[in-house]
Amino acid sequence: MTEKNKLIKEKSLYLQQHADNPVFWYPWCEEAFDIAKEKNKPIMLSIGYSACHWCHVMAHESFEDQETADFLNNNFINIKVDREERPDIDKIYQMSQSIITGKNGGWPLTIFMDNNKFPFFGGTYFPKDNKYGLPSFKQILERVVHFYTNNKEDIKSQNINVLDVFNKLQERESIERKIDDEIISELKIQLDSSIDTINGGFGSSPKFPHFPSLIFCIKNINSDLDRKKIIYTLNRMCVSGISDPISGGFFRYSVDDLWMIPHFEKMLYDNGPMMSVLCDSFIYFDDKYYLKKAEEIFNWVDEFMTSEMGGFFSTMDADSDGEEGKYYVFTTEELEDSFNKSELSLLNNYLLNLSKPNFEGSHHLHVHRNKEESYKEDIKMFDDIFMKLSDIRSKKNIPGIDKKILLSWNCLYIKGMIKLYKITHTDRYLKSIDKALNFICQNMIEDDFIYSCFNEEACFPGYLDDYAMFASALMDYLTIKWDSKYYEICKKICFNLINDFEDKEKGGYFFTSNNHEKLFYRPKSISDDSVPSGLIYATDALLQMGYLSGEKEFIDSAHKSINYINKSFGDNMTSNVSAVNLLRSDDLEREIIIVRTDNRTWEEIIKEKAYYQKYIIFINNDESNLPNSIELKKPNHLFAAYVCKGMTCSSPILDQKEFIEFINDK
Repeated sequence: MTEKNKLIKEKSLYLQQHADNPVFWYPWCEEAFDIAKEKNKPIMLSIGYSACHWCHVMAHESFEDQETADFLNNNFINIKVDREERPDIDKIYQMSQSIITGKNGGWPLTIFMDNNKFPFFGGTYFPKDNKYGLPSFKQILERVVHFYTNNKEDIKSQNINVLDVFNKLQERESIERKIDDEIISELKIQLDSSIDTINGGFGSSPKFPHFPSLIFCIKNINSDLDRKKIIYTLNRMCVSGISDPISGGFFRYSVDDLWMIPHFEKMLYDNGPMMSVLCDSFIYFDDKYYLKKAEEIFNWVDEFMTSEMGGFFSTMDADSDGEEGKYYVFTTEELEDSFNKSELSLLNNYLLNLSKPNFEGSHHLHVHRNKEESYKEDIKMFDDIFMKLSDIRSKKNIPGIDKKILLSWNCLYIKGMIKLYKITHTDRYLKSIDKALNFICQNMIEDDFIYSCFNEEACFPGYLDDYAMFASALMDYLTIKWDSKYYEICKKICFNLINDFEDKEKGGYFFTSNNHEKLFYRPKSISDDSVPSGLIYATDALLQMGYLSGEKEFIDSAHKSINYINKSFGDNMTSNVSAVNLLRSDDLEREIIIVRTDNRTWEEIIKEKAYYQKYIIFINNDESNLPNSIELKKPNHLFAAYVCKGMTCSSPILDQKEFIEFINDK
């Protein structure tokens, strides 16, 4: 086939990976649906992302195969979507696949639909030949063509049923329940029942970190047993195969219960929240190893995932040279050629078993469970070993890096960096934060319009997650450095959330704005997904900014959203952990502390652990041109601290020592 498919002009790395396929792909566009209608063909929609291993497998097996491509081209209109560019499309069709098949979704996602964009069948990965208990992709294609040709009325009926399920999901309400001690206890019981007491973590393979659940467990310790369980999970994750001790960073998930072998892709959206978890863990448990792991994440992002302009790239592939994990694992020969007997013995005792490779004939580092404590205590003795392993890696081809810059993921990472900076006060972390925010403001904002993605240029209108995470990151930023510009941008974003995303009837915020492309369903969810719920973070940001700015409209919108959230809890609360973490009923009237003093006095205050845990904004006595709500908190000689709870502020604390006692007592 000589004619190039329609992906050749797309900027997405994932779509470019398929631009030379013999399958005649279209990007998501009206042209594809018009042709499907004109030719009366079903549509095969394939959704994935550039770092997805099984997406690569299906591509090599089927989409690069001429026979399969001929069948697809003759019988279907074929559409490719990068789920990172179009999470709105991904959300709808992931849910559709689950409704139609009763199975969990994932990537690659394979959807068959009519020209009205309604799905009638779907799945995830299909092998070229019958294996893994799955029918072959060609068998699926033949069945779909037969069904589409002979069952048009059944498809119309199914479309109505699918849409009805979506509408009922939106309408479903349970008894209103505030996020109080009872809800917290129920969630605690549910998480406890899923904790793997042998290997750490929640559930079984494939095992994901579940960052909101980790944060909940860290902050809701009621017994010594609670403490031991979460520390055990954190330790196992930090020393296991899901963590990369050589380059830094964490892989997306483990394919086994042990955290030993990951799927080797690294995602920015995982490493930002993991940095936050590690910083919280350092504060709560006073273990410097957690801080070291957080700093390793920064080092990895700084070396591999940071653009010259300051934004952060999205993903690093699992594969290199066509093999999963090749960059990260080591052959026995590589190890024996690089290390002396004493070093090999150390490796063998702690990190691998030379006589028993653990990944496709090679070795992936994973600390033996019985060596965990001594490994952490004696970590310095591995410095030379990790340096040599890094040298081995440097001779290999680096996995592909998807260099598109996604706003919501960048903000999750910035939030993690802000926590790291609040602990360490390291200048290079602040410079990285400042450069990233400056990049976003210069390149991804136009007046009141925010872009979701930057890929050589800004593209795609911002989704709820973009607005919510950006507002949240800016609110966090004000606790490390006052900036009137960022304060005003955050206020603008809050107005955007209300004007463009709010469900005026029921409360809460839709995933897409009023100005987005209209699809057959408009998602609105309080549940955490691969990233925390944008609806929850929007509510939290509006509440926080409402009390900081005095804008009652923000607070009213947030409380309307909270009412919706309180009616939307199902029996399984483990999907809604961010709501419990951020919107507890006893913390809705936010405490905001504004300190007016000089730089030298402030430098003493930030040494206190309470500075990390409380929402405190420092504004130098010399600062002028402040917003009205802040201007009222005036300097008073050398020191004045204004403690506000909800809309009420107490008399200022005028003594630095008294203020330090106050924040440490609470």
